[in-house]
Amino acid sequence: MTAHAPRQAHVTSTDGTKIAVTITGQGRPLVVSPGALNAAQDWQVLADLLAPRFATYAIDRRGRGASGDNGEHTIQREADDIAAVLGLAGPDAILLGHSYGGLVTLAHALHQPPAAFILYEPPIPLGGPVGGDAIAPFEEAVQAGDLDRALTLGLRNFLRFPEEAIEEFRQTPFWAIRASMTPTWAREMRAMDSFGDDLARFAALDIPTLLVIGELSPRWLTDVSRRLHQALPDARLVEIPGEAHDAFLTGPHALADAIAAFAGGLPCLLKPLREQD
Repeated sequence: MTAHAPRQAHVTSTDGTKIAVTITGQGRPLVVSPGALNAAQDWQVLADLLAPRFATYAIDRRGRGASGDNGEHTIQREADDIAAVLGLAGPDAILLGHSYGGLVTLAHALHQPPAAFILYEPPIPLGGPVGGDAIAPFEEAVQAGDLDRALTLGLRNFLRFPEEAIEEFRQTPFWAIRASMTPTWAREMRAMDSFGDDLARFAALDIPTLLVIGELSPRWLTDVSRRLHQALPDARLVEIPGEAHDAFLTGPHALADAIAAFAGGLPCLLKPLREQD
C-alpha cells in the first residue's frame, strides 16, 4: 500500500452508531460530510487529487455505505458523528460540508467550531420549507419501490432542477447510484425543513470559511451561500465556472484548486505530518 492509498477506519458516535471513514493521502486533515445522495466513494477522485497535500477523511454518513444507522434521525445525531470523526482527524482539520452535509457541519460548528470551514451550497431553508408537501408523494414512490420516480420527484421538487437537467442526469451512470440512496432522503428533508432560517446564529463563527458555489447551480442554493457570505465574519466566496452542485464529480480539478488555495492561506495548529514510508 502506498502512502496515499485509501484506507478504511471506523469511529463510534455518541449513540453507539458505527461511522465509516475513508482516509486518503497525507498532510493537513480535510473531513468531508457528503450530501444527501452521496457517500464517501463519490469524493474519492477529489481525495486522490488532494492526496499529496491533504489527508481527506470522507465520511459515509449514517444510513449509507459502510456506516450503521439508528431509527431516530436528527441533525444533532449526525453532528455527533462529525465530532467523532474530527476526534480521529485531529484539531487542525478543515471541515467541508456539501449540500445537506453542510447543514450537519453547521450544526456541529455552533457547538464546537472547527479550525476552518468549507461549505458547498448548504440548503438552508431561507424561502420556507424545501421539502414541505412534496415529501409525501416522494415517500409513496420509495415505499412502492419506484426509486427512479422518487429520484425524479426529489430533483424536481426538493432541489428544483429544471426538467432538461433531470433528463440529462438520467442519462449518466450516476442516476442509478443516486436512486439507490433515496430511501433516507425524506428524513433528511424533514430535518432540513426544521433547520430554521436564522442566519444571525452563525455570526459568532469567527473562523476562516470558504463558500463554494457552482456557476450553473440552482439559483436558490447559490443565493443561500451569498447570504451566508454576508452573515459569517471571516468568509470568502468562490464560484466555479461551468459547474453546478456536484463539482467534486464533474469538475474535481477546479474544486481541488479552490480548496488548496484556501488552505494555503490558513495557519496550522500542528506541525506538518511526515510522509510515511
